[in-house]
Amino acid sequence: MVIYLQTFMELELGSGCKVSLSCSFWWKDMVKIGSFSSCDPIVENCRFSVHNGFNTPFWESIWLDGKPLKEEFPDIFEKSRLKKVSVASMGGWKEERWLWGDLGIREDMLEDDVFGAMYGALKGRLEEFGGWKEEKDSVEWIGRTSADKVFTVASCYDFYMRLRIPFGPYNKSDEAFGLLWKTEVPFKIKAFGWRLFCNRLPTKDLLLSRGMSIPFDSLNCILCGNCEETMKHFFFSCSVVKKVWEEVALWVGKGETNDNDCMSNFLDWYCFFRLKKVKEGKLGVVWLATSWTLWILRNGVCFQEDKWSVNDIVWNIKSLVWKWMFCGKITHSNFSFYDFIKEPLFFLS
Repeated sequence: MVIYLQTFMELELGSGCKVSLSCSFWWKDMVKIGSFSSCDPIVENCRFSVHNGFNTPFWESIWLDGKPLKEEFPDIFEKSRLKKVSVASMGGWKEERWLWGDLGIREDMLEDDVFGAMYGALKGRLEEFGGWKEEKDSVEWIGRTSADKVFTVASCYDFYMRLRIPFGPYNKSDEAFGLLWKTEVPFKIKAFGWRLFCNRLPTKDLLLSRGMSIPFDSLNCILCGNCEETMKHFFFSCSVVKKVWEEVALWVGKGETNDNDCMSNFLDWYCFFRLKKVKEGKLGVVWLATSWTLWILRNGVCFQEDKWSVNDIVWNIKSLVWKWMFCGKITHSNFSFYDFIKEPLFFLS
């Protein structure tokens, strides 16, 4: 999976340019998203044009005919010792002629007449292929309009977002992500919000599902201690966190929010501030400041045994909103932090 994704990145950036996965944490997240599936949705939705064969998965991609070879020849694929390899890895050039190898099949397996016949049919199909060129393989999307068939990293990101985000109708998630990126906060906070929307923060339940050893008595929420720590519980359902949200809502004059769905909660706060005529770039600041402060608190308690109180948490949130309100700008000399505390909506709008 990682090899294929890195291959796509190289295809997009052009010949001779190799990019390490360490160059982009976005790319790392995309790799992690796909790693939970036994099959690669990107490969399944692309058609490969083989030229030198180094960038095309032999078994799993659509390159020879209308479907992957592992689906046409499942018995051969199952017994092959060479599964996660490219087309070029299945043979080699000899005296300017391409020769296919054994495809990872032992000779004794060919003694079975039925299996040998299937193997012969596959080798015959391969011998008919004549698309070799001295250039990189090309990729295009399947089942899309002609304008969208060209494979790009941006289209790959969009594909994964549409495929993996499980929060309600598409329009809801699309709107939430669009509004998140427009919020005037530091970039790392936008990245944090993106991971929160995607449920990709390292909460205890996700760490446990990824094989990390966590003692059973340490799985509960570090604030209330009553339930297993999940994204929804820690940010919205925890009794302590609910109290924090209530205090912040009281501060800005907002009613209660009982929605535990991350995006719905975000959009609810967003709509409230929009009705209060808050500036466009500041509509998501309070929500992000609250979520970020809670996450920093969680990590401080987990790793440094920090002390906390609801009052301290709320004051940290107010301080952060004040700081981000002037993100990239000079604060107004005629007003103080305490003026802001009294009338937050006046300053935000």
